Amino acid sequence: MEEDHELYRKNMQSNKILILRNRGILYSFLIEDGRIRKAAREEKEEFPIGTVILGKVLNVAKQFQGAFLALEDQKGKAGRTGFLQARENGSYRPVNRTADGRILCGDELPVQIVKQAKGNKPPELSGEYSLAGQFAVVKKGNGQIRYSSKSTETERAQLAESFESWKKDFSAEDPEKEPDFSEWDITFRTNAPSVLPEIWQNELIDLISQLKEIDRLSRTRTVYSKLYEPEDFYLEFIRDQNISALGEIVTDERDVYETLKAHIRGDSLPVRFYEDTKISLASVYALDTRLRELLQPKVYMRSGAYLMIEPTEALVAIDVNSGKAEKKTDPEEFYFRTNLEAVKEVCYQLSARNISGMILVDFINMKDKEHTKTLVDALKKETAKDQVTTRFVDLTRLGLAEITRKKTSGALQYTLRDWAWKS
Repeated sequence: MEEDHELYRKNMQSNKILILRNRGILYSFLIEDGRIRKAAREEKEEFPIGTVILGKVLNVAKQFQGAFLALEDQKGKAGRTGFLQARENGSYRPVNRTADGRILCGDELPVQIVKQAKGNKPPELSGEYSLAGQFAVVKKGNGQIRYSSKSTETERAQLAESFESWKKDFSAEDPEKEPDFSEWDITFRTNAPSVLPEIWQNELIDLISQLKEIDRLSRTRTVYSKLYEPEDFYLEFIRDQNISALGEIVTDERDVYETLKAHIRGDSLPVRFYEDTKISLASVYALDTRLRELLQPKVYMRSGAYLMIEPTEALVAIDVNSGKAEKKTDPEEFYFRTNLEAVKEVCYQLSARNISGMILVDFINMKDKEHTKTLVDALKKETAKDQVTTRFVDLTRLGLAEITRKKTSGALQYTLRDWAWKS
């Protein structure tokens, strides 16, 4: 097999992002150690999350501590609306009157979509819009600097020193520009320490420029105008990954490839175009087989033990079973090793299936308290690795492990709702 062919490359143990179409819909997959870690798809919505729009206050709902805003013209139809939660000392900036800290009917406010509509609930809005890059998140504020909770103390200290030094140099070159930083809250993301300072510095300048442009447009555009629309979903998907651990990005879509290469961060992204017409990119990575496995309730582990994953209305129950695993040691030691193996597999399945909410895991009962303590430590360590906020809560009196995972988007089954499966 030629070493430049995808069938050869796929066996190289590097993390990859695959971007491809299925039934006309674009999908992105993160492949880590030969397994699907995360999947996402394009959602063609009128107001996707991240959109900034100039809305108009229809009703101040004191009983809900917020206000309903029209997102489009209401004349002659039931136009779409959103809900803005009112916050104490909120910096609301109506563009059609002088700001005084209040929200009044008729106010024209620039707001950002932060959560999609669900059932009868309208989209959730925020008056404190922000823009996220690959290395930082910037929003209007008072100069606060924050760091990813996943960054080490050393990384935070280095970033802080580098940022302060950069600010001084920036001020020395053009004193009038330095106060800009006092108007913005900046959060450095996990990726920031892994790149040269010049890269996140350029991104910060770009994000601040975009936010300034949104402010300018809010004062010149008519009500219901879109002031900002988020990037293509696959760019956001890439942005959220750990670039230092990413081997390459592979796509068989020419337009996607060209967009990635032309993107502002294109030079730092290892992008490759897949051209083989005889075997599809999805087939090379056996996506159908891998995705079917992730939708099954039964998950086999290397030892022969297995998990049973059962979602319910209230929670997700996961049962650890020894199955046909060989008991080569005494039972207690065997159960301990099986449970440790299950910890890694459970955390992988939560991420790959994008399971959220309350999760209860029934591990195999152990008598040794030291083994139980080690199991708890392993759970805390593995859940902390998840990019989505995941927390081990405690062991119940019945020995069930309680885990919570933040909901950021639909589960894998929902993501694949239109996937065309091969027979």
